[in-house]
Amino acid sequence: MIQLTKKPIDTEKLLAQACRPEAGAVVLFLGITRQFTGDRETVDLQYSAYQQMAEKQLQLLEAEARKRWSLTECLIVHRLGNVALSEASVAIVVASAHRGEAFAAGQWLIDTLKQQVPIWKQEHWKDGTTEWVHPGGSPEPRVRLTDRLGRVHTSLRISVTDRCNIRCFYCMPATDVVFRPREDLLTFEEIQRMAHVAASLGVTKLRITGGEPLMRSELPELIRQLAKVPGIVDLALTTNAMLLADQAEDLKAAGLDRLNISLDAMNEQTFQKIARRKGLDSALAGIAAARRVGFKNIRLNAVSIRGLTEAEILPLAHFARQHELQLRFIEFMPLDGDGAWSNTEMLLGQEVRDLLEAEFGLLEPAPRSDPSQPAVDYRFADGRGSVGFINSVSEPFCETCNRLRLTSDGQLYNCLFSSENWDAKALLRGGAKDDDLRQLFRDCVAAKQPAHGIGQAEFQSPERAMYQIGG
Repeated sequence: MIQLTKKPIDTEKLLAQACRPEAGAVVLFLGITRQFTGDRETVDLQYSAYQQMAEKQLQLLEAEARKRWSLTECLIVHRLGNVALSEASVAIVVASAHRGEAFAAGQWLIDTLKQQVPIWKQEHWKDGTTEWVHPGGSPEPRVRLTDRLGRVHTSLRISVTDRCNIRCFYCMPATDVVFRPREDLLTFEEIQRMAHVAASLGVTKLRITGGEPLMRSELPELIRQLAKVPGIVDLALTTNAMLLADQAEDLKAAGLDRLNISLDAMNEQTFQKIARRKGLDSALAGIAAARRVGFKNIRLNAVSIRGLTEAEILPLAHFARQHELQLRFIEFMPLDGDGAWSNTEMLLGQEVRDLLEAEFGLLEPAPRSDPSQPAVDYRFADGRGSVGFINSVSEPFCETCNRLRLTSDGQLYNCLFSSENWDAKALLRGGAKDDDLRQLFRDCVAAKQPAHGIGQAEFQSPERAMYQIGG
């Protein structure tokens, strides 16, 4: 049983429900509002949530706990609204025939709930100030790019081109693609300036995207410039790897930290059905080159498409495990260039996980090092590698989103699915000051919606396809 409530938690009622003859042990975990956090005094806490998303995630946690341990009862109750000092904000009651299982399940539930469930806590301090604490996080001492829901934005994805050397149907049209002329694209100097402004507002992560970013000439020079931006601690690149063999060494020398490689299939025929071009061998050669020049942090991203990629899931997993690569499966999203997306083509992340567990055994939840990451990660039971699931449609993670996007033609987006954008290029080429650009970032973040809305009656796919925004 799971419940979100604005009423005080009745622990006696929960314990009475769990204390049944078949239970050898009942464990109660309570989260209590404490008076002091460090040297700061708390008056009370206020909890907020996307209720539908939070309830769904709690249901998944309960199901996972029952799957991992033999439980006779599992009850999860979380308060919303104001919670006074010494009152319980969360209660977890687990019962099992065995004491050890009850303790293990309860501890796992309370730890995982804090990391993965979209419930925010706002600290009300005695000095009259307030601070948000995000799922799995701690109070932000210097909130900068913060939206109305308390989400702090620290990641900027920068597209450097809308051109690509393949035509993946989930990203681009097959034919009649109109690319932007070179003069419409931001220059390296303009991109670097936007990165500096973003960093001054608390952005710490940059990811270069496209189209296919390796088609932008002299890209290592841009990487070299961005690697020097003060405050940037993570610089990544998303690529299909087909041109990587020739550029991996220069990119590594320029200061690129890590690679995200789109690889949907290990079979050439399936690869061509998706990409509508040949290229699997070139992509594999690019991956090999990246490993050879010393890239240690390489992640494979595979889009899951019903009726097409089921047979690719296990080969991709074996390949990733063999070469010590991270692997993530992404649900097919309505960003295709042909505008033909249908949820009937979406292979759910849970279905992919079921196939993997049938082959490799039960996947073990991995620590969530970054509460804003889009993937939920798991370890293989034998310790050889990890796999993540980006269930953008079936299990949205909008509640912890920290990402902004800058298109190749200088438009700022606060969501892949946003119908609104903010024109940075006009400011960059119109003599604007850095303070004007900072305000543009703030305006963009302030207008961010609570969620992308896929599956809702009012949802409309964005006018731009994935290749025109940057993934």
